[in-house]
Amino acid sequence: MSRLSMLMGLFMAVTVTGIVMVLAIMGKVATGTIIYRGILVFFMFGVLGAVFGSFLEVVLMPITTEKETEKLKSELLLEDAQLQKELGDLLDEDKSLKNTFGTPTDESWPGNASDGNSSAAVS
Repeated sequence: MSRLSMLMGLFMAVTVTGIVMVLAIMGKVATGTIIYRGILVFFMFGVLGAVFGSFLEVVLMPITTEKETEKLKSELLLEDAQLQKELGDLLDEDKSLKNTFGTPTDESWPGNASDGNSSAAVS
């Protein structure tokens, strides 16, 4: 059983049972009758809601799937254009491969241990 049918069943069962219980209490019905009506209505409308939810899922699933795929395609196209705009020439492979072998902090600085001077950690 899928999520929609379970949610519909639970919603209908709880809603109708709550209404029946409130009306029974307002009408001053005996306790045994209230319990019996509550259990009976809960299961009847739970099954009815599950069947109705399954029907809706079979009917609505193709429609929602189609709409979701269209929406996803439009979002992907939007993201591609937005990425191209934000990243600009970083996406060009020829330009980005030439100067990406270091960072601005990779330059040597005075006190580098490799040239015989004392290192920065040892002052």
